[in-house]
Amino acid sequence: MVYVIPDTHLGHENIKKYCNRPNKFENLIEKNWQEVITGTDTVIHVGDISFDEKWIERLGSWNGKKILVRGNHDKKPYDFYLSCGFTAVVEELVMDIKNVVMLFSHRPRFGHDYDINIHGHQHNLAVYDDKRLYLPLSLEHMGYKPLALDDNFISRLKPFIINNRQPTLKEMMSMGQGAIGKPSDKDFYDGFGKEIFTQSKARLKECYEILENAPYNSMQFRYRLWRNAIRYIEGKISKQEFLDVIRKFL
Repeated sequence: MVYVIPDTHLGHENIKKYCNRPNKFENLIEKNWQEVITGTDTVIHVGDISFDEKWIERLGSWNGKKILVRGNHDKKPYDFYLSCGFTAVVEELVMDIKNVVMLFSHRPRFGHDYDINIHGHQHNLAVYDDKRLYLPLSLEHMGYKPLALDDNFISRLKPFIINNRQPTLKEMMSMGQGAIGKPSDKDFYDGFGKEIFTQSKARLKECYEILENAPYNSMQFRYRLWRNAIRYIEGKISKQEFLDVIRKFL
């Protein structure tokens, strides 16, 4: 069986405040993992294991084969994670499970060309992109348990793929993310508030229009351009700075 888990942040004290995690949440994650995962299972960790080497090593010893899709906090060399017990360390992962082609990434991958992008990073269920399908994962909503990509999960997911329709918040919660119950504003607006979230969505729409019409030929530049687009979407660079980046690739 294949499972997925996001954003464990083991040993990260501030995450308890940011995400209202209980004391000793690490022990809860370990307990749930060890009770569910067997030696023949594969767990896809979609990033942000821990800042602490000892916690990384500890998770690496837990049951199952482990694949790390690196997050923004996973900054150790690849070899370190492999030495801790991970089978593979990647930036993104694509899997076809029962004819559903899933892209696993840490952050949402805008502009992706797969059936759906399963990602973490946000710790909520907000979706920015209206042009692609996404399933954001929140470990808090998951009850600190790995999520099984089993027949039940796939059967719930397939109708959205077939109809090209983004799951609603309620539908995402029904796919293994109903532990918290009633969603908060954070799940609608990614914790930044409606105004900033709406502004970011508008910038994302601009990026699609710009990149879909950019006269570049090589697809090898697509990922790099979207990385800079995210900086514009997040307000870290201006639109002009983003356009200047694009010109370098023409």
